[in-house]
Amino acid sequence: MRQLRSVLMIALASVVSAGAIAIVANPTPHVPDIPAAEVSASTRPYVVKLHARWCPVCMVTKGVWSDVQAAYAGRVRFVVLDFTTAATTEESRIEAKRLGLDAMFAEYAGVTGSGLVLDGVSKEVKHELHGSRDLAEYRAAIDPTIAQTRVTERRRSDRADQALSPQDRMGTLDGQR
Repeated sequence: MRQLRSVLMIALASVVSAGAIAIVANPTPHVPDIPAAEVSASTRPYVVKLHARWCPVCMVTKGVWSDVQAAYAGRVRFVVLDFTTAATTEESRIEAKRLGLDAMFAEYAGVTGSGLVLDGVSKEVKHELHGSRDLAEYRAAIDPTIAQTRVTERRRSDRADQALSPQDRMGTLDGQR
């Protein structure tokens, strides 16, 4: 009986140690802060990583996340929501609210190992990627959302031009504005 207890204690210690090592080896990815002025002014899509340091899927997808960040820097807004602990979850909730992503947060709170692509204006989830380690899958989700953003921006610009009086349009065309 003592020998069985010793074996179980060693096994438990091994599992706890492995978990601690995994958490240390899976830090929360860093993304640039989104300034308050850009939150309301920019139409760039959001790419959101739903992360937890203890999440095994997050551990195996961290390489592709780095690739996505490198490929889309300056073209999308990156957000990482961290569900590792109650404290990091609360910090993520506050950040999501600041960004106007509170509805998305409410729907996906606690989900980990996934990436989301959101429309930059409506904040609607356009694509979900669960556990993907393939940059091509991210491209297939992000590129159409960027393209749609460009179409939306052109339409807004056209509507703004149409709202100008004929004299204003002439001044704009002549470079007087």
